[in-house]
Amino acid sequence: MRIVYPLFWSKLGRQASWDQAASTVAALARRGHEITVLMPRGADDAALTAADLRAWFEVEGDFQVVQLPSRWAGERLHRTLLWLRQVFAEPATRAADVLYSRIPAMFAMGGLSPVPFVTDHYRPWPDVYPAIRPLVRRTSQHRNCLGMILHSNYSANAYRRASAPDERILVAHNGFDPPEARPDKKAERVRLGLPLDQPIALYAGRIDATKGLDTLLALADRRPEVLFVLVGSEGEGEIERAAAQRPNVRAAPWALPAALPAWLAAADVLLVPPSREPLDNCVLPIKLFAYLAAGKPILAPEAPDTAELLEHGTNAWLVPAGDSHAAAEGLARLLGDTALANRLAANALRQSMDLTWDARALRIEGFLRERLARVAL
Repeated sequence: MRIVYPLFWSKLGRQASWDQAASTVAALARRGHEITVLMPRGADDAALTAADLRAWFEVEGDFQVVQLPSRWAGERLHRTLLWLRQVFAEPATRAADVLYSRIPAMFAMGGLSPVPFVTDHYRPWPDVYPAIRPLVRRTSQHRNCLGMILHSNYSANAYRRASAPDERILVAHNGFDPPEARPDKKAERVRLGLPLDQPIALYAGRIDATKGLDTLLALADRRPEVLFVLVGSEGEGEIERAAAQRPNVRAAPWALPAALPAWLAAADVLLVPPSREPLDNCVLPIKLFAYLAAGKPILAPEAPDTAELLEHGTNAWLVPAGDSHAAAEGLARLLGDTALANRLAANALRQSMDLTWDARALRIEGFLRERLARVAL
């Protein structure tokens, strides 16, 4: 298939959504599809090539990048609407079999697409903004709409409630790229300068105050014998300053995808912040797939999105969101019960085998082929 994938950003960055886009593009390219990535380029933007994207996001796949001179880079609605108009007029788009994007403005603009299109989304937008339900319903039923690829059943149900046809919805969880070899815990602790004789609970992801990391700092106060490592710092912010005041908390710089498995291997327990925040923003964090693949016990909050992958006592230990006492007790249980920790870790690793980016690309490919065949009728 010839697939055009427009991005709305013009510079390289560390946002999880950008990493997800690059991983999706690369995985589809590895399936043998002809992928053209369209990027807006402002007057002050650097020239970027496919090699630049592959190196930055550490992905492998033979896709091409085309930068279009444009004033409309950015996430603001008016910019993405105008950018999509430019994308629709681009010859590469008109020659494609599929226009594939994760730009929410497609809900308003999809009917103007010159070729069959599919949208890839993580949030339950029709529930977040009920006013867009008529747009979702209209666009999802358009003849050129192949469908919507949602990252969780939790999100998919919001589109079903907005009357999107079920046959045009595919739930495709995100994924991870397996490391070439499984890192050794002791060796990685030595290499990363971590203590060999202290239990380590680790969080990997963006470090800022919106991620519920205050709950991990509170957890560190309850468990002073545990070293809490927060991987994902991009400078000195509120969380980093608070971490520096605690002897058992260490903030580490952002880890590139190839370096992350070493950090995860060094830990005894992997943490999803046990905050109430996930209840308001259920998006199945990408970190969760790397956590499962690390084969470590996971401590996480009970939430409707993570419940699709994590089962209490089977592959994770779940605690009520916002209950710092339960989180502290759960962490102690995972660190003190070796049999339980090993069982959860083994089940997590087993589950991850079906959650790679390549496995996701295969599912998406089958969905697109089936939908294209229906459109052609």
